[in-house]
Amino acid sequence: MSGFDYGAYFSPIEPLADATRAADDRIWGNGTEKDKTAHDYVLYLGCNVLRTVALAETITAILTEMGVDFVALGGPSTCCGIIHKSGGDVEVSEKITTQTLAKFEGYDPKAVLTYCPSCHAHMYYTFAETGISMDVPYLHVTEFIVENLDRLKFSNRVERRVMFHAHGDNEQAERDSHFARAILGAIPGLEVIDASGAPEWGHDCGNLQIGIVGPEKHAALVTGLFKTAKRERVDAVTALYHSCYRNLCPQEDIHGVEVIHYTDLIAEALGLKRREEAFKRLQKQSDPDAAYAELAPVAQRRGLSDAKLKKTLGVHFCAR
Repeated sequence: MSGFDYGAYFSPIEPLADATRAADDRIWGNGTEKDKTAHDYVLYLGCNVLRTVALAETITAILTEMGVDFVALGGPSTCCGIIHKSGGDVEVSEKITTQTLAKFEGYDPKAVLTYCPSCHAHMYYTFAETGISMDVPYLHVTEFIVENLDRLKFSNRVERRVMFHAHGDNEQAERDSHFARAILGAIPGLEVIDASGAPEWGHDCGNLQIGIVGPEKHAALVTGLFKTAKRERVDAVTALYHSCYRNLCPQEDIHGVEVIHYTDLIAEALGLKRREEAFKRLQKQSDPDAAYAELAPVAQRRGLSDAKLKKTLGVHFCAR
């Protein structure tokens, strides 16, 4: 085993989601129920999107509005294994991947719709480079939505000019970007300037990829992105991946350009209620004590201990 502290990495994720989710009930499951109910699709959220749980709630609301029969799975209990692989624990990673794939197949779905870029990249690698396989098709949720654009009944015009940020370090990332642009292009009134990143950006703006690209280089690329956004006079930079959204949010105060997730634009066009994304606001405040005072009543009602809440808020919202 490597010396990586997996507990410290994974343990703060679901407590933050439980403290900030909109509804008392989780919109994600862990796939451990013994008698599974079959669904047409599994929406695989991954782990880290739950740090920005409103984004997970938004994509589930969109699929529900489309009339899709699906079950959403997420959190550390359905880990894809990429963190363990990157930590050098390859055998553990493959075991975790196999267990998660078995959970998917337990719902007898027509396909698995993936959401997280890291999970998607890891499965892309797994199916191509290892003996692990799955009989069910595995595709990004954007591809599924494009295949079913007729189910998106847009009731609102979205009169905005946005800069679209995605990645293009391999064929799979390029496909994700292509499908997301197609969805945004179908929204009435929306003007989209494509700023999909070249391979030098890496696969996404998550911390693992930033470490590979190099923090200074990544920071320079981000600065260039927002300078271009200012020059183009866009209303917002819209991110495809939740990891990009999470790490680009601090640029709002630096450059005066809003950062939004592409699903918020879809939801707005559909007339769905926009969910307050607490992570961005609490990240800007960088005050765990104030966050605790705000979130503790709800967290306690949902069975989250004060110790867990304070720990996760300290991890996520301490001043940098």
